[in-house]
Amino acid sequence: MAATKTLTRAPSLRDKHKSQTRRALRDAALKLFASQGYDATTTEEIAEKAGVSTRTFFRYFPTKEHVLYHGEHDWVQAFIDIYPTQPDSLDDLDAMRVTLESLASRLARSRRSMLLYQRAVDSSPTLRGHEQDHQLQDTEILARAIAERRGRSEPDQASTLLAAVTLLVYRRALDSWLAGPPAGSLAKAINKQFKLLIGVINR
Repeated sequence: MAATKTLTRAPSLRDKHKSQTRRALRDAALKLFASQGYDATTTEEIAEKAGVSTRTFFRYFPTKEHVLYHGEHDWVQAFIDIYPTQPDSLDDLDAMRVTLESLASRLARSRRSMLLYQRAVDSSPTLRGHEQDHQLQDTEILARAIAERRGRSEPDQASTLLAAVTLLVYRRALDSWLAGPPAGSLAKAINKQFKLLIGVINR
């Protein structure tokens, strides 16, 4: 039987333009948030810096907060797609570590944007509150992925605790990586933090 070729449609000029405009808006927003603060930045300023109209801004993002968090869902979705497929030979923590390390290269390409993002969050008490809300949501999502890998239909307290600890360890790795040299390895930072955690557990 002849092999069937799967054809992938190349992005159209319209798709490329939309992607470029969305990226320009997010880049402009992050730069403004980092330089003058999130709360002081208006959608009109973001649109002007990106070279588009305010009306165009609202075609891509309903609010300036949506610009800031654009792409976050993709990372969470990638995690919950990969984690449950980790082999049974890995315990829970190793499966978490391997999954996070496998996603590190995607984030490494966005290091500059992440630095600007962090400055934006630091500039706004409102965003710091939203960060806590997002962390609670992410904990719940990761807990469900942990429960799925364990063969449970719903997360138990152990799954939720592991999800919360994993996100804390991951945050420490991110902070260490962002504070270090641009050529630093996020995967190595993740590995180091998990080794520290395991060392504490095994004492």
